[in-house]
Amino acid sequence: MPDNPLKKNAGNRTRALSMLSYFKSRNFEIDFVSEYFTGRWNETDIKAFEDSGFANNTFVIKKKPSKKNILFYLLFYKLPNFFYQNKAWFFPLQFPELVTMRFKRSFKKILKSNNYDYIFINYASWATLVENNKFTKNAVKVIDTHDFITAQHQRKNDIGQSFKEEIRRISLFDIVLAISVEEQYIFSQFSKNKVVLAPMMLDKPENGNLVKEKQYDLIYVASDNIHNQKSAHWFFNEVYPLLPGNIQICIIGQINEHLSIKAPNIISINFAEDLSIYYQNARVALCPMLTGTGTKIKVVEALSFGIPIVCNTRGVDGLINKTNNGCLVSDDPVEFGNNIMKLLTNEAEYKKQAENALMAFSMNYEKEECYKKLDTVFQIV
Repeated sequence: MPDNPLKKNAGNRTRALSMLSYFKSRNFEIDFVSEYFTGRWNETDIKAFEDSGFANNTFVIKKKPSKKNILFYLLFYKLPNFFYQNKAWFFPLQFPELVTMRFKRSFKKILKSNNYDYIFINYASWATLVENNKFTKNAVKVIDTHDFITAQHQRKNDIGQSFKEEIRRISLFDIVLAISVEEQYIFSQFSKNKVVLAPMMLDKPENGNLVKEKQYDLIYVASDNIHNQKSAHWFFNEVYPLLPGNIQICIIGQINEHLSIKAPNIISINFAEDLSIYYQNARVALCPMLTGTGTKIKVVEALSFGIPIVCNTRGVDGLINKTNNGCLVSDDPVEFGNNIMKLLTNEAEYKKQAENALMAFSMNYEKEECYKKLDTVFQIV
């Protein structure tokens, strides 16, 4: 896993942490491997992860050497790695390759020294760690795709070549975990390996949506990726001006760094260690999302608290139930705003959508139910 799962500031890290929690609950012995620069690790972070108990051994590897000796850096890392990552450099690979020669050598050393039952890789962009790697031995190779990467990079790359490469990479594995029904369908159509739906899994909150007097009318949780930036600007330029000025909005996450709007009714929080306090004090969750693929973790989080959601069409991507799921969906700014006001002013509609949200979560994303399905994947009786 290239990212630090303990930094709960993005959906991909929440996903990784949920998988580690599953393995820990089933008493797996875990050797955790990550990349220093991609995960933005430091020594304090590494110590915190080691102390967390999620893994028996922790390896945080640097994919590139220091630049102190610039000649060594260029001759023995930069140049060889350029040709490694661009196998035929005059025909650029239409897919992100994040594995370096240095990282793969270190990864091979770990595999060589151990015998594993499973090798679990996150993201197709790191899949080549197991390609032509004799040290995987007899381990079952599993990839958690997280997302359909070709769709994420469709404006940058040749879609046909990118899709072909993505399918080739996931075909290196025995088991493919897809986070959404859309990705499960696509991968299963073109890959011959076992493709399993493994949706986002969360604990059902103990207190749920029991707070009667809500502090916030709307809650919006978002990281600072480009899709969130674009969608947040759409919301605050197109929808927000249509709403009454007394609606209390709580915005949580690094998206705040990209918003210039300031108003007495907007509370901005860059990071919250525990989101449950804020969800319990919010009436409606926002998920403006114009682009991007895959399940939106913030949507599943809101569902777990029985909070209705107002979103765009992309907001329900990945959800197993597309209707009667607690989400009011529209791509039109006026209707988007009307959906917000409908939930804030119509108690019967609010209650109906809140019940739908809880039902959708309990049926599809509640942790213990998802664990039972994973048990069949990892052959736990």
